[in-house]
Amino acid sequence: MTTITLIVAFVVGGLVNAVVSARIDGALFPYIKKVGKKRYLNLGIMGDLLIGGFAALAATALLEPTTLIKVVGTSVLAGFNGLSFLAKNALARSSDPEETDEVDKMYKAFIEDSSNEQKVNSKPLK
Repeated sequence: MTTITLIVAFVVGGLVNAVVSARIDGALFPYIKKVGKKRYLNLGIMGDLLIGGFAALAATALLEPTTLIKVVGTSVLAGFNGLSFLAKNALARSSDPEETDEVDKMYKAFIEDSSNEQKVNSKPLK
């Protein structure tokens, strides 16, 4: 794999994830999000670019596409999935059952927090 292939994968995956996340969250700039008693730093579009880019790099390294068109296609798909792609591949590669259970619990908690937040944000105003 050439350096150009990896750069194209990173850029395409990052841009796709940033666009998808901006449409969902609407966050362009970094901010601190409070969920319950915990606070989280959301890096906004910069974090989305990095997550999508690294997911695309991981997909390109795992699947080893042969042409530039396949690299772009793989990067787009990985960019759409972003963080979930990275988490599920970490689970698939792990051989330690305790580690797998821990990562799976964290992933499920993340998905649950995200769905709860969407429910709160989508309630109609009275």
